[in-house]
Amino acid sequence: MEILLVKIMHISVTTITWTFYGIFLVLAALGFISEYLPIEKAFLGTNMVLNLTHLITAIGFAAASKKGVNISIQYIRIIGTVYMLISLIGFMGTTIILDDQWADVIYLNLLNYLQFGLGVILSVFGTVLKKHQPPKGA
Repeated sequence: MEILLVKIMHISVTTITWTFYGIFLVLAALGFISEYLPIEKAFLGTNMVLNLTHLITAIGFAAASKKGVNISIQYIRIIGTVYMLISLIGFMGTTIILDDQWADVIYLNLLNYLQFGLGVILSVFGTVLKKHQPPKGA
């Protein structure tokens, strides 16, 4: 896994930061338009708070990329950690009741799993980017 990430690291930190910006911007856009999709319930229908969080996170990625490499790496790592913590809080808050709420439980778990996965991806990228930065004196 790390070998693949090291190969990816030849891409600049700014490019990776802008890629995450695009991902979060798409997530925000999908969240805002999901109620207008022609299906009964959007695959990952979200609420307004999560949509705004994705939008603010995307704006943060754009701002971090303008501030420099170290700020970008730190922002990637922080957002990854925050997303993992938020998903863990979501897992702890999910109560399983054995009646007609199974669809809601599965839906909440799916959203928590995706947020946790996104947090892990961000944290791994941030850690590998930090590890492969040249020393400050070089």
